[in-house]
Amino acid sequence: MARVTISSRLKYAFDNFMAKGGLSIFLALLTLSFLAFLILSGVRLILNLAMPDESLKEIGDQFWRVFLQISDAGAVAEDGEAHTGNKVIGILTVFVGLVLFSSLVAFITSQFEARIQALKKGKSQVIEANHTLILGYTDRLAEIARELIVANESEKDAAIVILADKDKEGMDDDLREKLRERKTTRIVTRSGSISTLLNLRKVGAPDARSIIILNPAGLAANTEERSTGDAIVLKAIMAVVAACSGRDIPPIVAELRERQNRTLARSIAPGSVHVINEDEVLAKILVQTSRISGLAIVYSSLVGFVGNEVYFFKASDLSSSAFLDVQMRFAESSLLGIRRSGKIMLNPDPSEMVDASDELILLAEDDSAIKYDKNLKVTRIEARLPDQKIERTVEKELIVGWNAKAPVIVTEYAKYLVAGSTIDVIVPEIPDELRQDFLRVKNAHPDIKMRMFRANVHATGIIQKLKPEEYDNAILLAVDSDDAEEMDAHTIASLLEFRAHFRGLSNVKTQLITEVKDSENIEIIMETGVKDFLISNQFVSKIYAQVSETSDVLNVYQDLFSPEGSEIYIKPLSLYVDSPGSFSFADLINQAAKRKETCFGIKFKNQESDMEKNYGVFLNPPKKQKFELTLEDALIVLAEDET
Repeated sequence: MARVTISSRLKYAFDNFMAKGGLSIFLALLTLSFLAFLILSGVRLILNLAMPDESLKEIGDQFWRVFLQISDAGAVAEDGEAHTGNKVIGILTVFVGLVLFSSLVAFITSQFEARIQALKKGKSQVIEANHTLILGYTDRLAEIARELIVANESEKDAAIVILADKDKEGMDDDLREKLRERKTTRIVTRSGSISTLLNLRKVGAPDARSIIILNPAGLAANTEERSTGDAIVLKAIMAVVAACSGRDIPPIVAELRERQNRTLARSIAPGSVHVINEDEVLAKILVQTSRISGLAIVYSSLVGFVGNEVYFFKASDLSSSAFLDVQMRFAESSLLGIRRSGKIMLNPDPSEMVDASDELILLAEDDSAIKYDKNLKVTRIEARLPDQKIERTVEKELIVGWNAKAPVIVTEYAKYLVAGSTIDVIVPEIPDELRQDFLRVKNAHPDIKMRMFRANVHATGIIQKLKPEEYDNAILLAVDSDDAEEMDAHTIASLLEFRAHFRGLSNVKTQLITEVKDSENIEIIMETGVKDFLISNQFVSKIYAQVSETSDVLNVYQDLFSPEGSEIYIKPLSLYVDSPGSFSFADLINQAAKRKETCFGIKFKNQESDMEKNYGVFLNPPKKQKFELTLEDALIVLAEDET
């Protein structure tokens, strides 16, 4: 090794010291400034001992003058009456000050600006606890945050923390535009990878109340993109578990596209990971709402935090009683079912015995409205139940278009329809992959007649040839796209064409069903005459928000969306009473119980086009409230089937 000089070593040591960062540079400049002050003050002191300066009254003035001249060049005027030696020292001091003091000020300014830039990049620590943490940034995020803001209204200071691999300023600007009313909730954004332990600890993942992980693969994603999106979500789940390092894992709500990945995710942290599949949820609801007019409004009213919500409640003073009797002991909330030993039981038999060990599943406006009163007296009519049922018949269903939800929709239809029913699918093109998906579903349900036709419904005369008026229901599927406006534009165009065809006919009973990506397009959809629609992005976002607050609610929704067990139906009043009249809600509950059904709402026929009155849907009215009902009105019930 060549001989290293002392100057080289000193230079190397200085370089290493400066490379340590801002504090080292600051200390170096501060030290040099202090040394310069001492040296220049010493020179002036020695000079004034040899050549006294009459402008200086005491020795301390010399130090003060040196400090002023180092920090402010204009202070050299203080030596205007001094002798030549002090003037020379003053000029020298000013030059040294310009170099050192100005460098120190410039350094402090640059560090402050760098800190501002770092804050803008979203890399700083988040000091929060009991917050909702959202990992990822998609179109769904704003809707989820909006629901959480409503949920947090009862809290004085709530926080939503968002970590995404996006620019912080861009996220802040977007959320500022979409979420102008934040009430008691603060929204904190940070930029970085959602699966890095350092980032997760920075945003307080172990201290979060709940964690929502969004899938970066959109609706229009191909198979490879969906697989990649799922992989990112799975890695994020594992990173959250690792970040908690032995502590209790907050409830994790994750969005995964592939079935095997959903199973894998639950196995990472059993009981803590709750998985939602948007395509499956929406497909099942589209089928249910297509067969029951008004059901889309009921579901929209159920999910989220505006209006009524699903709660779990334990009544410590509940003595063993029949389910129907327990229903009548809640004045302003509706009993939907029970959870016993972890099993959800919606719409149990009215005679099912319930006690204090059971958790009650209730529909209420707020948890403060849930009051169990064992002494509550509610009078009920004992009217005769009409000997009437809705006969199930062979149906014809039309599906226009094909997207990721279509295979699930056809499968769900096949579960509900009686043997001999028909499902026709109209698509503009039939590629091999689509044909194989359709044949797979068709072969699994041989009792249902399934056909696929190639046709462009926008072409002149095609709708007339289809004769959609001969079908019971027609579902118009939105094209798969990550652009909400593009999806809704295609949907609205199709709706207008179908409505134009129906206007030229009389007594059309075909029900048009569609999904809406952007809730702002509701009024446009209503103008086309469609009574049932599903705001897909908003609907699923509400479920995300609600499950993040009460994870057990997901089990209730999964039970409701499944064709097995009890589902929500809207049934005519004529099934429960012989004639129109005045009924309390308790009367209606009592009549529904005779059919082994659980009533929790009413649908008014004359209000079904009135948006301000929730299209006639009234959920969870007080037990004693009276209603003037006609036989065209309907009850909203949990029941085993539609009969």
